[in-house]
Amino acid sequence: MSNLATPYAPCVDNITAWFETLLQQLDNAHQRVLVSCQGTEDWCDTMVDAVIPQCRSRLVLSNRNLSAESVPFGKSEVLLGQEAHVVIVDLFRGLNPDVLCIAGGLVKSPGILLLLSDKPTAWTQVDDQYAIWQNQSRPDKALFVDFFFDQISKKPDVAMRLCEGDILPTLTPLPVGKETAITKGKTAEQVNLLQEVAGWLQRPKQRIALITANRGRGKSTGLGIIADELVNRQKLSVCVTAYSRQSAAMLLEQFDAASFVSPDQLIESPVDADVLIIDEAAMLPYPMLAKLTRQFKRVIMATTTGGYEGTGGGFMLRFVARLASEQILRLELTDPVRWSVNDCLENWLDETLLLCPGLPEPKNVGATLLPDSSRFRYRILEREESQQNTSLLLRIYRLMVSAHYRTRPSDLRALMENPDLLLVLAELDGELLGVALLNREGGFDTGLCRQVFLGQRRPKGHLLAQILTAQAGAKNFAKFSGLRIQRIAVHEAWRRQGVGRQLISIADDYAREHSYDYVGASFAFDGQSSEFWRNTEFNLVHIGFGQGKSTGSHSVAVLRALNPAVDELIRSLMNRIHIGLPLWLCQYLRAMDVESVVALIRYCQYSTQFSDIELDEIEAFTEGHKGFELSFVSLQRFVMQSIAGLPDNYPVHPWLIEKVVQNCDWKMLSLDSEIDGRKSIQNKLRELVKHLQLTKG
Repeated sequence: MSNLATPYAPCVDNITAWFETLLQQLDNAHQRVLVSCQGTEDWCDTMVDAVIPQCRSRLVLSNRNLSAESVPFGKSEVLLGQEAHVVIVDLFRGLNPDVLCIAGGLVKSPGILLLLSDKPTAWTQVDDQYAIWQNQSRPDKALFVDFFFDQISKKPDVAMRLCEGDILPTLTPLPVGKETAITKGKTAEQVNLLQEVAGWLQRPKQRIALITANRGRGKSTGLGIIADELVNRQKLSVCVTAYSRQSAAMLLEQFDAASFVSPDQLIESPVDADVLIIDEAAMLPYPMLAKLTRQFKRVIMATTTGGYEGTGGGFMLRFVARLASEQILRLELTDPVRWSVNDCLENWLDETLLLCPGLPEPKNVGATLLPDSSRFRYRILEREESQQNTSLLLRIYRLMVSAHYRTRPSDLRALMENPDLLLVLAELDGELLGVALLNREGGFDTGLCRQVFLGQRRPKGHLLAQILTAQAGAKNFAKFSGLRIQRIAVHEAWRRQGVGRQLISIADDYAREHSYDYVGASFAFDGQSSEFWRNTEFNLVHIGFGQGKSTGSHSVAVLRALNPAVDELIRSLMNRIHIGLPLWLCQYLRAMDVESVVALIRYCQYSTQFSDIELDEIEAFTEGHKGFELSFVSLQRFVMQSIAGLPDNYPVHPWLIEKVVQNCDWKMLSLDSEIDGRKSIQNKLRELVKHLQLTKG
């Protein structure tokens, strides 16, 4: 398409005719495109009125109730699994990149992603709620907004602009997309899925079948076809689960006989089924996935790789990478179903929002196992430079996506616009190898500290200041100023070679030089991530009781003091953990997985004192017949202290954690094919505790 135009400013009838012609061309070419309407609210609303008569189906996302059917941005995920030929996104209350990605996946071919906004040159007048950072600050320059609309202007053939007061662009032919053939309701890849799963059922060692696909590839439909085959032909019982029932809507629509059970219900009350199907598995927390895969003999899971979710890459990193290769059958769907091969809109969104970013292989891999520090360049990226170097920010974002389990396009906007973000870079011969993102926070006055402490205020962006003041109970902690490490991302080829540690060292030097009181971090706790922070000598000062929605893990806070007053506070917070941890582990942290509990006990170096009566009680349990419940308090603290003092490679039997530390129900303990029944389990516990006594001795 070109920007040749009719010689008059268009009226509504002309615009309606223009959209009618466009939709006809899209139908002929099997394509989808983006149309950006830029002007006043009233004028853009007129554009909606002009396109609606041509819509076969439509969905509307708007924070200003554009129509009766409008879905606000905050509830956009309820639309997952739906589709329409025209999806309208109203940007007059702000530009949320995550919502744009969701909307793009809802557009069915032939279709239009229709954006309504003011002109980019007038963006300062937009009440953009997604450009408000901590302390209600706004960036001097809406760099992401400029970047986004610039990408539209660069591709007028697939991303067209209709501007108020301008003439309409002339429509020229679109590249014809190749539709994926569907025979008897199935694509060739979906038929192949059935055959692969049939073979998988005959291989007992391959307990897990993983189906990965980018958006729009018919993954959920394929799962429905598989469920039908398993139940009606193989005569197997099937249970379906997902992050939410809505997430599995397409699967359940294909096979309505499937029973859906939420993942937390499955863990609390196990269901007897031959096969568990997990749709959008990457949206489930890692600990939850681990439990579900242990519960069922056969598990089929599917996940979207790439897209707004920001989870697909991390799923591969965190979960799949920990499975033995002989345990898993890996399958992939590549042919699009909702739209055509080489779809214009998909290509534009992927390129603009880096939904499938990829990383080039660094030139220096293998040059040396541990490069001399003089070969690396570690530096603080000053805001002035970052605002002038969009290409560098895009490289940083690509690196973040490759290293983190949940990086979304909204993080790209934060990277470009958050004025309180500080970046530390690691470069080698001009290549970006690592980055640390730090956020300036704290420095509250006494009145605001008190409001935070009482839970009356939650200042945006000040995560550590808020957690340690309101949750950990350090009443005036928020008065201190600090740097919170949000992310550390290192290229896979250079991980575990000291790059991350050096990034923190540079951040530490910067914080001292600028008179900050601490450097800290908050992260979802698990054995692997905690090892890094423990080795970099950050003190564990807080454990959250709630499980994160996106990770399923408990969040923790770690600190390094740069001020003696903070050092004293750290000692108090660590002492609080030592006192409370035994109770927390059998109450609020009871769902924490074994590996994480072991890592937590070792991180905080749990220690306690025992009276003679308590030591005698432990002996009566291991050498005699004293019951577990009567000995629990002493046994729990003894096992915790023993684990804290043992080498990291010492194998800890799961029952020592699940029963002796967390006091889980006897029926909920990890299965052992050779031991069953409470009496037998208790006898095994006697042996395990006795072995700890001998090891300590």
